Amino acid sequence: MRRSLAILAAVPLLLAAPLLLAAPSASAEPIGGPLLTGSDVIIDPGPSADPLPDVPVSAWVLADLESGAILAAKAPHVQRPPASVLKTLTAVTLAEQLDPNLVYTTTYDDVAVEGSRVGLVENATYTVRELFLCLMMQSGNDCASALAQANGGVELTVAQMNEEAQRLQAYDTVAMNPSGLPADGQVSSAYDLALFAREGLARPDFFEYVNTRVIEDFPGYMPEEPGDPRPTMPIATQNPLFIQGYEGAIGVKTGWTTEAGRTFVGAAERGSTSLVVTLLNIEGEIYPSASALLDWGFANIDAVTPVGYLVDPVTAAPAGSAEATAPATADSAVDTGDAAVDAASAPAEASSTNWGWVWTLIGAMVVGVVLIVLGLRSLRGPAPRSGGRRARPEEHDQVERDYARN
Repeated sequence: MRRSLAILAAVPLLLAAPLLLAAPSASAEPIGGPLLTGSDVIIDPGPSADPLPDVPVSAWVLADLESGAILAAKAPHVQRPPASVLKTLTAVTLAEQLDPNLVYTTTYDDVAVEGSRVGLVENATYTVRELFLCLMMQSGNDCASALAQANGGVELTVAQMNEEAQRLQAYDTVAMNPSGLPADGQVSSAYDLALFAREGLARPDFFEYVNTRVIEDFPGYMPEEPGDPRPTMPIATQNPLFIQGYEGAIGVKTGWTTEAGRTFVGAAERGSTSLVVTLLNIEGEIYPSASALLDWGFANIDAVTPVGYLVDPVTAAPAGSAEATAPATADSAVDTGDAAVDAASAPAEASSTNWGWVWTLIGAMVVGVVLIVLGLRSLRGPAPRSGGRRARPEEHDQVERDYARN
């Protein structure tokens, strides 16, 4: 009788096992450390630390670019619309896909895109490098469209952006377009934006794009007669750290929409220290909040215990990345707006296979077998399970030891 009751008791659990396995654990540790929760300010100051500036920003992260240590944060994993700072993910993603010397010819759809535009001209040619520069300097949505089309289309580009976010462990981010224009479901977090900046600034090409202050001769209209010089125009960065002359500024990107408010990703280096600050929904101007947090970080980096860390990318290359897909080259230069590339579209089909449900089913079957065995044993308790913390990169070991002491 006891065996029958035990088996009957196990059946509902067996049926529910797939749902239990598929559902995320409410108690799972947030990416970057257990303290990075909630919407309040997170800080662990030492006795010699200066007071943290009170900035009018809904969510922010201040971190060491080299070690990844997070010095302080507020609502680091709260999802919010990112506006144009999402272009940091666009640039990180497409820098792996496109040859900077590739030539692209713009279309009407590129130049007529809504929002901020640098002023690309229809049926004019630009190199990918030029498009990246105006994407990051002037936040050109026309450049975002052109880069996406040069990469094989917006749909493919957005899929690759989301794959890249997963590779970087930026799990708060969902990209719906390459520009950051408002879109249902498009969100990111202050933490994820710091991951994008850290990944990008480690690349020489990205570093160039976000550190160029002025281009005096950005290409304009095509010449009226063959052989005539092409008119040019100057463009300048919109980054307030550069405009205001912040000491050691090295990027990165501004953003604004009515929905998101002002957003910003900034970075600076002084001596051997490099910091990144990410700000979402800034009240007032960007510079006072960004500079105040950076100043505090440079002055107090040795006076605080880190409250978390920026994780490193996962080692496996996602479908659609440079390892899986050879970048477009100048030999395959695009000379029309129809920039669909067969080689670039292949990863999208491969990436559509989702093995998550397979592993869920296998896990459910294993759990089911265990539950039935336990039911047959009735009153005998389950065997103890071993466990442990997720393995983390060596460069974060010191940060982890700081947690242990506190």
